[in-house]
Amino acid sequence: MTVACVSIPSFRLRAALGRSWDPEIPSGLVSGLGPQARMIELSPAASAAGALPGMRLAEARGHCSGLRDTVEDPVRAEEVWERVTRRLEVVVIEVEAQRAGEAFFAVDGLLALRGGSRALIGAVREALGAAFSIGFAPGRFSAALAAARAGGSADREFSVADARLGAFLGPHPVEAIRGRVAGASGVEEAALVGALERLGITTLAQLAALGEDHLADRFGRLRLARGEEEPLCPRSVPEDVSADVELADGTAGLLLERALDMAVDRLLACEERKGRTILALRLTARLVSGGSWSVDQTLGRPSGEAKTIAPLMRRRLQGLPRPATTLSLRVLALDRPADQLAFERNGSPGQPIWVGERFA
Repeated sequence: MTVACVSIPSFRLRAALGRSWDPEIPSGLVSGLGPQARMIELSPAASAAGALPGMRLAEARGHCSGLRDTVEDPVRAEEVWERVTRRLEVVVIEVEAQRAGEAFFAVDGLLALRGGSRALIGAVREALGAAFSIGFAPGRFSAALAAARAGGSADREFSVADARLGAFLGPHPVEAIRGRVAGASGVEEAALVGALERLGITTLAQLAALGEDHLADRFGRLRLARGEEEPLCPRSVPEDVSADVELADGTAGLLLERALDMAVDRLLACEERKGRTILALRLTARLVSGGSWSVDQTLGRPSGEAKTIAPLMRRRLQGLPRPATTLSLRVLALDRPADQLAFERNGSPGQPIWVGERFA
């Protein structure tokens, strides 16, 4: 299978800046406030001046005196990326898009449908209307690295054939696995990279050369160094089940919690929910000083009750970095209605399970 990766560099920065984005202007996306503020993404002009992601803002300004910093806005980035992904789905039908600015799709079958790779790329370019790089390779990880390589080429395209996969992956540093190890957090990935480097394993070629037993025992999730990974998981088009609450200036403490409770009540009353229970939620806030804040919450078990959901979300609200103008709740995952779940839990092994509009 051939996988394509469409990558829009500095996407979150572009989304935050909107129409004022200009790759020739030194700009950067900042996380945090005051002395702890750090750079997340940078424009090409800022990178060329020596600023790097992870630098403190003051240090980045030392390298790039004209740096224009912008507070991160994850809510806007998510909204813009959803629009971009839907436009891409018109062209390629099925898309895996788990992180803003990067999308994957299977090419097999599309080339014949679209009349070859040039026509396919042209259709994607017309749909997105934004500068992007595209990489073609046998898997997700290698396609992402190919797209990164394509960013430095004139035509912004790069392809890796099956026969060249090992030679292509090998020279990359093990640092390339960051953000790519399925099921691992950023902290776990940092620990994995550190352990590998302490063992003298600094490239993907060295990692791939480890014996199968050694790899399975200590680094079982790193077979992507050999190009081995799970197949693509195209997304289903998300349903819009959400609720917003506008906040008055200075809303804090108990008033803020009451506003959150109101958002929970509105969410549970949404017609779009159709009585289904909730598995996961996203709490977001538009911040007074600009930017936004977002946090996800998975429920221990499906629920459609405010007395279960509200206390969990109140605890997450404690992470709000500064005053907000709006609180929003959006459902990330839904399950069956509560009465169906109760029927399944209480039914004996011999009883049928109600699924949708039929018995199974």
